[in-house]
Amino acid sequence: MTARTSRQAFGLKILKAGHPDIRQLKREGHVAEIHGNKFWNSSYLIMDYLKKNPLPKKARVLEIGCGWGLLGLFCAKQFGNRVHGIDADENVLPYLELHAKINGVRMTGEKKRFNQLTVDYLSGFDVILGADICFWDEMSTELYNLIRRGKKAGIRQSMISDPCRPPFTALSEKCEEKFDNVEVVEKFLKRPVNASGEILIVR
Repeated sequence: MTARTSRQAFGLKILKAGHPDIRQLKREGHVAEIHGNKFWNSSYLIMDYLKKNPLPKKARVLEIGCGWGLLGLFCAKQFGNRVHGIDADENVLPYLELHAKINGVRMTGEKKRFNQLTVDYLSGFDVILGADICFWDEMSTELYNLIRRGKKAGIRQSMISDPCRPPFTALSEKCEEKFDNVEVVEKFLKRPVNASGEILIVR
Protein backbone atom coordinates (compact mmCIF):
# COMPACT_ATOMS: atom_id res chain seq x y z
CA MET A 1 0.00 0.00 0.00
CA THR A 2 1.34 3.40 -0.92
CA ALA A 3 1.04 6.64 1.02
CA ARG A 4 -1.19 7.90 -1.76
CA THR A 5 -3.88 5.29 -1.05
CA SER A 6 -3.42 4.58 2.67
CA ARG A 7 -2.02 6.03 5.87
CA GLN A 8 -0.83 4.81 9.27
CA ALA A 9 -2.15 6.31 12.48
CA PHE A 10 -2.22 5.02 16.07
CA GLY A 11 -1.00 1.61 14.90
CA LEU A 12 -3.76 1.22 12.30
CA LYS A 13 -3.68 1.05 8.51
CA ILE A 14 -6.38 3.36 7.17
CA LEU A 15 -7.34 3.21 3.49
CA LYS A 16 -8.04 6.39 1.57
CA ALA A 17 -10.89 6.91 -0.90
CA GLY A 18 -8.59 6.20 -3.86
CA HIS A 19 -7.50 2.76 -2.62
CA PRO A 20 -8.56 -0.01 -5.06
CA ASP A 21 -10.42 -1.96 -2.34
CA ILE A 22 -12.42 1.14 -1.29
CA ARG A 23 -13.24 1.90 -4.91
CA GLN A 24 -14.31 -1.71 -5.43
CA LEU A 25 -16.77 -1.55 -2.51
CA LYS A 26 -18.27 1.63 -3.97
CA ARG A 27 -18.63 -0.05 -7.37
CA GLU A 28 -20.47 -2.90 -5.63
CA GLY A 29 -23.03 -0.37 -4.40
CA HIS A 30 -21.85 0.19 -0.82
CA VAL A 31 -22.33 3.95 -0.80
CA ALA A 32 -22.74 5.55 2.64
CA GLU A 33 -26.00 7.39 3.23
CA ILE A 34 -25.47 9.06 6.65
CA HIS A 35 -22.01 10.68 6.64
CA GLY A 36 -20.22 7.32 6.86
CA ASN A 37 -18.27 7.92 3.66
CA LYS A 38 -14.88 8.44 5.31
CA PHE A 39 -12.94 8.35 8.56
CA TRP A 40 -13.74 11.27 10.86
CA ASN A 41 -10.97 12.99 12.85
CA SER A 42 -12.74 13.03 16.23
CA SER A 43 -11.89 9.32 16.51
CA TYR A 44 -8.25 10.36 16.88
CA LEU A 45 -9.14 12.41 19.98
CA ILE A 46 -10.39 9.29 21.78
CA MET A 47 -7.47 7.16 20.52
CA ASP A 48 -5.01 9.71 21.91
CA TYR A 49 -6.86 9.83 25.24
CA LEU A 50 -6.94 6.03 25.49
CA LYS A 51 -3.20 5.75 24.82
CA LYS A 52 -2.67 7.53 28.15
CA ASN A 53 -5.78 6.07 29.85
CA PRO A 54 -6.02 2.50 28.47
CA LEU A 55 -9.09 0.31 28.72
CA PRO A 56 -8.89 -2.95 30.70
CA LYS A 57 -7.84 -5.90 28.51
CA LYS A 58 -11.11 -7.79 28.98
CA ALA A 59 -13.39 -4.80 28.38
CA ARG A 60 -16.29 -5.42 25.99
CA VAL A 61 -16.51 -2.35 23.77
CA LEU A 62 -19.47 -1.08 21.76
CA GLU A 63 -18.68 1.54 19.10
CA ILE A 64 -21.88 3.43 18.27
CA GLY A 65 -22.26 5.15 14.91
CA CYS A 66 -19.15 3.17 14.04
CA GLY A 67 -18.78 3.99 10.35
CA TRP A 68 -15.58 2.29 9.25
CA GLY A 69 -15.03 1.00 12.81
CA LEU A 70 -11.54 2.40 13.30
CA LEU A 71 -12.09 3.45 16.90
CA GLY A 72 -13.22 -0.06 17.79
CA LEU A 73 -10.38 -1.60 15.76
CA PHE A 74 -7.90 0.54 17.69
CA CYS A 75 -9.25 -0.91 20.97
CA ALA A 76 -9.09 -4.45 19.61
CA LYS A 77 -5.51 -3.99 18.43
CA GLN A 78 -4.10 -2.00 21.35
CA PHE A 79 -5.90 -3.57 24.31
CA GLY A 80 -7.20 -6.91 23.01
CA ASN A 81 -10.78 -5.77 23.65
CA ARG A 82 -13.79 -7.63 22.29
CA VAL A 83 -15.39 -5.05 20.03
CA HIS A 84 -18.74 -4.69 18.28
CA GLY A 85 -19.96 -1.79 16.16
CA ILE A 86 -23.42 -0.51 15.29
CA ASP A 87 -24.40 1.98 12.62
CA ALA A 88 -27.74 3.11 11.19
CA ASP A 89 -26.29 2.71 7.69
CA GLU A 90 -25.57 -0.88 6.70
CA ASN A 91 -23.52 0.34 3.71
CA VAL A 92 -20.61 1.21 6.03
CA LEU A 93 -20.24 -2.32 7.41
CA PRO A 94 -18.21 -3.72 4.46
CA TYR A 95 -15.67 -0.91 5.07
CA LEU A 96 -15.46 -1.99 8.73
CA GLU A 97 -14.88 -5.61 7.65
CA LEU A 98 -12.20 -4.52 5.16
CA HIS A 99 -10.30 -2.51 7.78
CA ALA A 100 -10.57 -5.33 10.34
CA LYS A 101 -9.05 -7.69 7.77
CA ILE A 102 -6.13 -5.45 6.75
CA ASN A 103 -5.36 -4.69 10.41
CA GLY A 104 -5.48 -8.34 11.44
CA VAL A 105 -8.05 -7.90 14.19
CA ARG A 106 -11.62 -9.04 14.79
CA MET A 107 -14.58 -6.69 15.08
CA THR A 108 -18.22 -7.51 14.42
CA GLY A 109 -20.83 -5.03 13.24
CA GLU A 110 -24.56 -4.69 12.57
CA LYS A 111 -27.18 -2.20 11.47
CA LYS A 112 -28.88 -0.57 14.45
CA ARG A 113 -30.00 2.90 15.49
CA PHE A 114 -29.25 4.47 18.86
CA ASN A 115 -32.86 4.14 20.04
CA GLN A 116 -32.80 0.38 19.30
CA LEU A 117 -30.11 -0.24 21.92
CA THR A 118 -32.11 -1.51 24.90
CA VAL A 119 -30.88 -1.90 28.48
CA ASP A 120 -30.76 -5.66 27.88
CA TYR A 121 -28.65 -5.21 24.72
CA LEU A 122 -26.27 -2.77 26.41
CA SER A 123 -25.76 -5.12 29.36
CA GLY A 124 -23.47 -7.15 27.08
CA PHE A 125 -20.86 -4.36 27.11
CA ASP A 126 -18.60 -2.47 29.52
CA VAL A 127 -17.68 0.58 27.45
CA ILE A 128 -19.50 2.71 24.85
CA LEU A 129 -17.43 4.76 22.39
CA GLY A 130 -18.55 7.14 19.65
CA ALA A 131 -16.90 9.84 17.54
CA ASP A 132 -18.55 12.55 15.41
CA ILE A 133 -22.02 11.16 16.05
CA CYS A 134 -23.84 14.17 17.55
CA PHE A 135 -24.40 16.40 14.52
CA TRP A 136 -28.21 16.75 14.40
CA ASP A 137 -30.24 18.44 17.17
CA GLU A 138 -32.35 15.35 17.88
CA MET A 139 -29.19 13.31 18.50
CA SER A 140 -28.56 15.17 21.77
CA THR A 141 -31.69 13.64 23.27
CA GLU A 142 -31.13 10.22 21.65
CA LEU A 143 -27.59 10.00 22.97
CA TYR A 144 -28.51 11.26 26.43
CA ASN A 145 -31.20 8.55 26.66
CA LEU A 146 -28.73 5.96 25.36
CA ILE A 147 -26.12 6.91 27.98
CA ARG A 148 -28.82 6.76 30.67
CA ARG A 149 -29.85 3.25 29.53
CA GLY A 150 -26.18 2.32 29.49
CA LYS A 151 -25.81 3.33 33.14
CA LYS A 152 -28.80 1.13 34.02
CA ALA A 153 -27.18 -1.71 32.06
CA GLY A 154 -23.92 -1.43 34.02
CA ILE A 155 -21.81 0.35 31.38
CA ARG A 156 -18.67 1.53 33.20
CA GLN A 157 -17.72 4.31 30.82
CA SER A 158 -19.30 6.13 27.86
CA MET A 159 -17.04 8.33 25.73
CA ILE A 160 -18.20 10.56 22.88
CA SER A 161 -15.91 12.94 20.98
CA ASP A 162 -16.84 15.84 18.73
CA PRO A 163 -15.43 19.09 17.28
CA CYS A 164 -17.93 20.87 19.59
CA ARG A 165 -20.96 21.36 17.38
CA PRO A 166 -24.03 22.79 19.20
CA PRO A 167 -25.87 19.42 19.56
CA PHE A 168 -22.79 17.90 21.25
CA THR A 169 -22.45 20.90 23.59
CA ALA A 170 -26.13 20.48 24.52
CA LEU A 171 -25.52 16.76 25.22
CA SER A 172 -22.49 17.52 27.42
CA GLU A 173 -24.39 20.13 29.42
CA LYS A 174 -27.34 17.80 30.00
CA CYS A 175 -25.07 14.97 31.13
CA GLU A 176 -23.23 17.30 33.52
CA GLU A 177 -26.57 18.36 34.95
CA LYS A 178 -28.11 14.90 35.32
CA PHE A 179 -25.23 12.51 36.07
CA ASP A 180 -22.73 12.47 38.96
CA ASN A 181 -19.44 11.36 37.38
CA VAL A 182 -18.98 13.39 34.17
CA GLU A 183 -15.82 14.82 32.65
CA VAL A 184 -15.41 16.92 29.49
CA VAL A 185 -11.84 16.75 28.18
CA GLU A 186 -10.48 19.28 25.68
CA LYS A 187 -8.10 17.78 23.10
CA PHE A 188 -5.80 19.35 20.52
CA LEU A 189 -3.77 17.19 18.14
CA LYS A 190 -1.08 18.11 15.62
CA ARG A 191 -0.46 14.53 14.50
CA PRO A 192 -1.49 12.45 12.64
CA VAL A 193 -3.80 15.32 11.65
CA ASN A 194 -4.71 18.73 13.00
CA ALA A 195 -7.76 17.98 15.11
CA SER A 196 -9.44 19.60 18.07
CA GLY A 197 -12.58 19.09 20.09
CA GLU A 198 -13.88 17.64 23.30
CA ILE A 199 -14.49 14.19 24.74
CA LEU A 200 -17.55 13.71 26.92
CA ILE A 201 -16.84 10.96 29.47
CA VAL A 202 -19.63 9.56 31.65
CA ARG A 203 -18.56 7.00 34.24
